[in-house]
Amino acid sequence: MFRCYDLVDGRVQSCPEGQLGIIQVYSAPTEEEKRYLIDQCGIDEHTLLSALDEDEISRVEFEHNHIAVIMKRPRNFQVDRTMAFKVSSIGAFLFKDRIIVLQAEPMPLFEHGRMPLRGNTIQGVLLRLLHHSTHHFLQHLRIIRNISDEIENKIEFAVTNKSLVNMFSLLKSLTYYESATSANQLLLIKLRNDANKIGFNEEELDFLDDITVENKQCDNLAGIYAGILTGMSDARVSVVSNNLAVIMKYLAVINVVFMPLTVITGLGGMSEFTMMTEGIWWPHAYSALVLVMIIIGYVTYLLVKQIGMRDNGRRR
Repeated sequence: MFRCYDLVDGRVQSCPEGQLGIIQVYSAPTEEEKRYLIDQCGIDEHTLLSALDEDEISRVEFEHNHIAVIMKRPRNFQVDRTMAFKVSSIGAFLFKDRIIVLQAEPMPLFEHGRMPLRGNTIQGVLLRLLHHSTHHFLQHLRIIRNISDEIENKIEFAVTNKSLVNMFSLLKSLTYYESATSANQLLLIKLRNDANKIGFNEEELDFLDDITVENKQCDNLAGIYAGILTGMSDARVSVVSNNLAVIMKYLAVINVVFMPLTVITGLGGMSEFTMMTEGIWWPHAYSALVLVMIIIGYVTYLLVKQIGMRDNGRRR
């Protein structure tokens, strides 16, 4: 998918059909579009593929006719059973008269009414992309925090592994987010050090510093949330085990209550025993049966106890 945008009074607006703007966005480019970018625009093939690879790290490269920037950003979150927050890569290629943006799947890059008006040059568009990515990370971290609190409340009364699995998915997502924001932080520092080479003006340098502070906040929050989930995971597993133990205790009490009734019902319903003891007064017959059952139970207890003592002696 190919779309064009222009900067009009500091705002990013879509270009009319058939007109090329200074911002050219390729989402999930076709093979024909890839060949055009490589052959006609001079983009290195490896760098182009890196922009579409979700596992690629953030970096900046200086080519003979453009500057290539690979950055990380979160994917759009979809509510499902996995509770997984994923990260993708975006490539921005700065030429003298335009900026080409590559992404592996269509995702909004310029949200009208929310993007700051600072940075009205091609370099400023790059900063807007970085700001949008950082802002998106912050939003997702707030969502993760709310989901974590909700899962914590459910675990208090949970006896299944569903809430724990969701918690581990959040922890995995936070690990990816922490890695992505750390990589973006290094990228921002690199851009600041090469500001003159890239062509940032004073206003854009201030904007870059603000983005760096916000991204550092994202990195710290991701680390804090990951540490909290990691530290509480053992305790929450113990809570689930304790809830299950309480339920088993209730079941054991119910079993103890009904077990004597079951024994009495079984003894009273033994028609074969009554037939075998015909001619014997029934109180004597059933008293003898109960006595034999007690003796068998006591002998079984002694045998089990003796076997247990032998096993303990061998372990020592």
